[in-house]
Amino acid sequence: MQLARLASAALLLMPLACVVPTDEMTSGEEDLATESAMVSLIGSSKSVVYANVGYKASKTLSGALVNAAHAGVDVHVLLKEGSHDTTWQLQQKLESNGVDVDVVATSPVTGVVMVGDETALVGTKKVTSPSTVAADTKKFEAAFAGTEPAKGSLLSYSVKVLPMPESGRDRIVQVFEAAKSSIDLSIYQLQERRVVAALKNAAARGVTVRVMLEPKTVGGSNESAMEAELSRAKITVHKTPAKFDSSHNVDHAKFAIIDGRELLVGTGNMVRSGLGGVTDDVYANRDFWIEDARATQIGEAKKLFEADWAQQSTSASALGDLVVTPDNADGTITKLVDGASSKLFVYNQSLNDSDLIERLVAAKKRGVDVRVLLGYQPAFGGAPPNASAISQLTAAGIDASYLESHYLHAKAIVADGSVYLGSQNFTSGGLYNNRELGEVLTSKTAVSTVVSTFQGDAAK
Repeated sequence: MQLARLASAALLLMPLACVVPTDEMTSGEEDLATESAMVSLIGSSKSVVYANVGYKASKTLSGALVNAAHAGVDVHVLLKEGSHDTTWQLQQKLESNGVDVDVVATSPVTGVVMVGDETALVGTKKVTSPSTVAADTKKFEAAFAGTEPAKGSLLSYSVKVLPMPESGRDRIVQVFEAAKSSIDLSIYQLQERRVVAALKNAAARGVTVRVMLEPKTVGGSNESAMEAELSRAKITVHKTPAKFDSSHNVDHAKFAIIDGRELLVGTGNMVRSGLGGVTDDVYANRDFWIEDARATQIGEAKKLFEADWAQQSTSASALGDLVVTPDNADGTITKLVDGASSKLFVYNQSLNDSDLIERLVAAKKRGVDVRVLLGYQPAFGGAPPNASAISQLTAAGIDASYLESHYLHAKAIVADGSVYLGSQNFTSGGLYNNRELGEVLTSKTAVSTVVSTFQGDAAK
């Protein structure tokens, strides 16, 4: 995607048209009657909804999809892309509220608008023939299913970095499916259906599964519905620590400990856009996951999980091999930047911390090769977030720009022979106030993986 494709921020000040495309999602013709029929069928569905939805879907239609997801309905949407900003905004709204969303140029499901439980919608006509509904349901299921991963085992050596979307969700599913005794998961957003199924499968075979969910995610939340679903599967669910829900703070960490033998640490969430499941790459997140089999890091992550599970305080002295907000993240990250002598490659979804910007400028002045890729998000009546940071950095001679090929959600720094990966945005929340978790790796393979990914992204 070229930045020229990004729609004017002024588009977001206009109300979305109350229309959806035809059932084939190719003509773009406005059909208010079809939308009305969709809203009605969504409202009456109790189990599952599959739907073709246009990027100009009205608030009435998107609200019906969100309400169904909040009520525990399994909602899947094939979202026909259009204007980048409007498409992205709708994708984020639906996904943050628990809707499974794939963004497509052309829907692979034609001839049917949607399926709700045992009813299909063709245009405005409801079809209840069991054979027809079953056939239409299979079309949608095939569009969302993907392939089942081969059985895998836990990591048996040091660390491995998984770039997203290239690595996909299969390895995360494999790790959970390989669990024998315990899974402890702390996650900001959980929605990806095969990941959820892997957790439920683990509980069904006797694995002790504990999940902490953040109830106040930005843009919406599916915490209540997900807690109810997991609880029905005999999974113990807690809300993340209340102290991180004050003001605008959140528990933004993404990590899991499996059998006490492997630690997963992510920059992204366990949602379709974060795990390689979106067809149109522009709307697939650039993220990373770390697989870590080192005993020290696993032990510290276990201490962190147990403290947060029990709503107890943590100490930087007990977590020195991890990058933890609010305990030690700011000091660890600034030390990494200040210590760089030849190379600083920076990915971040959101950079507005003035101190870190000054340190990047100082690194440039002392001769370090500083390159920065930041996330583009539609503006809400002003300049897009990160515009100020890009302006400041480029004025200092730093190569700084928006990532164009994916939505940039990753948080990473390559500093000479080390790489930081974690959940910390470079903001006051990410560095000082939220609960966040990351790691600094020195493995040549891990560093090389992030460097090659960064260079590939920067060249697009």
